[in-house]
Amino acid sequence: TQERVNQNAAFLVIFGVLLGMLGVIAIAAPLAAGVAATMFVGLMVLSRGIMQFYYGIKVRHWGRRFGTYMGIGSLAVGALSVAIGGLLIIKPVAGAQFLTLLLSIYLVIAGGFEMLHAIEMGAVRGWPFLLLTGFLTVLFGVILWRQWPLSGQWAVGVMVGSSFILSGISLVMLGIAGRGNTSRPGA
Repeated sequence: TQERVNQNAAFLVIFGVLLGMLGVIAIAAPLAAGVAATMFVGLMVLSRGIMQFYYGIKVRHWGRRFGTYMGIGSLAVGALSVAIGGLLIIKPVAGAQFLTLLLSIYLVIAGGFEMLHAIEMGAVRGWPFLLLTGFLTVLFGVILWRQWPLSGQWAVGVMVGSSFILSGISLVMLGIAGRGNTSRPGA
C-alpha cells in the first residue's frame, strides 16, 4: 500500500488541492451551493422518473404472471420520481431542508468508512490525517442532524464544502508523505 501511495503522490496532492478548492467555493456561497445541489438531485430524480415511466410502458406485457404489475409498479415509481424531482427543482430551498437530513446521514456513514479506510492504511505514513478527516466528517453529520431543520438553509453548502476541504487536506498530506518516501534510496 505504501508503494502505491508513493507512486501516486502527485495525483493525491493535485486531487486534494482541487477538492479543497471546490470546498472553498461551496463554503463561500453556501445557499447557492445548497440550492444548486438540490436542483441537481431534482434533475436526476426527474430524469429517472421519465426513464422509469417509459420502462413501465415497455414491460407491462412482458410476463404472464407479473408483467402487468411490473408495468403498473414502474409507472407508479416513474410518476412519483417525476413529482419529487419536479418539486426539488421548483422548491429547492424546501428540498434543501430534506437533503440536509439525508446529508447528515451520508456524512456519518462516509466518515465512518473514512475511519475504517484509515485504520486499514495504518502502515502508511500520513494515515492519521485520514482518521481525523473521518472523525470530523462524522462529527459534522451529527452537528447537522442536531441543528435540523434550521440547518437546511446553509448546511448543504457549508458541510459539503468543509468535508471537501478536509478530504482534500488529508489527501495532500498523504501525497506529501508518499512523496517523501520516493526521494529516499531504496524506497
